[in-house]
Amino acid sequence: MTQSGIQVSKELAELFRDAVSNGNYRLIRVSIANVPNGTLEVKNSWNDDFVSVQEFLEETIPCYILYRLDTKSSSGDHEWIFFAYVPDSAKVRDKTLYASTRATLTKELGDYRFVDSMHGTAISDFSLKEYERHKRHKNAEAPLTQREKELAEVKAAEASASSYSTSTRKSHVAGIAFPLSDEAITAIKSLNQSELEFNISLDAKNERIELDSTSKIDIDELANIISSEAPRYTFFTYEHSHEGQDIRSTVFIYTCPTSSKIRERMLYSSCRASVISYGESECGLTIAKKLETSDPKDLTKAFVLEELHPPSEVAPKLAFSRPRPPGRRGGGPRD
Repeated sequence: MTQSGIQVSKELAELFRDAVSNGNYRLIRVSIANVPNGTLEVKNSWNDDFVSVQEFLEETIPCYILYRLDTKSSSGDHEWIFFAYVPDSAKVRDKTLYASTRATLTKELGDYRFVDSMHGTAISDFSLKEYERHKRHKNAEAPLTQREKELAEVKAAEASASSYSTSTRKSHVAGIAFPLSDEAITAIKSLNQSELEFNISLDAKNERIELDSTSKIDIDELANIISSEAPRYTFFTYEHSHEGQDIRSTVFIYTCPTSSKIRERMLYSSCRASVISYGESECGLTIAKKLETSDPKDLTKAFVLEELHPPSEVAPKLAFSRPRPPGRRGGGPRD
């Protein structure tokens, strides 16, 4: 995945170095913010203190948790677990930022310091019982279930797509030889005609990428013409004004609902990069922005405009967050 470019703040880096050397902190909550906050100190054993993890999680706000174990490495430093909490209800922009910043955080703090990692989308995922289940599953030698195999295929497909070379020729998809239909190719090429404004969905059917629909719509109608049940690729041309200038931007949108079938997710993940490449190299499109979401309703006018023209501000830093009193969830951190 493309990295966000967000860097670890000086305060967080110094705090983590202190936590590693002195062993006085049990938990550090990390968020993407402009200012640093606080920590939780060691109280009891690592498993007794684990109940505090959920107190740092909010219903709709992603965060990372750095959790210190009682075990030590050969160098004498305490070992740590990395938790990534990204709720399904979080804003799509936050999901993207946290997904693309995770590797930067662990790399800058030291990948070797983290002996385990776990991802979750619900507060209940971060109980001691669920973490122990995670460890058993990780260490088990049992064969994968069919669903686990399919999920592994999806992850492999996504990894393949991220390393895809732009040397695709003609209308075939690299990795999976799905050609684009003539109708799909014609529709994509028509986006270059300035007098037309098309919304195009591409669907994988019968081992081909087919044209699903075309229409001339306003951006406020965009979410209504994209399937909320199955993945889709959408090319959308958005004519708008920004800072006194008339702008015509082509946007590529990949929607993948959480309820969609595993096989569909795998195919769309595999084909995404090559569809983009074909549009750019063979059809001459200039794609101003590539968007991804699990819910078409995220595609509001305000969201698309913010993605095309992000506000000028100082890049956010990774910071540690002040713990809230137990039992408070859903609101922002409190002093």
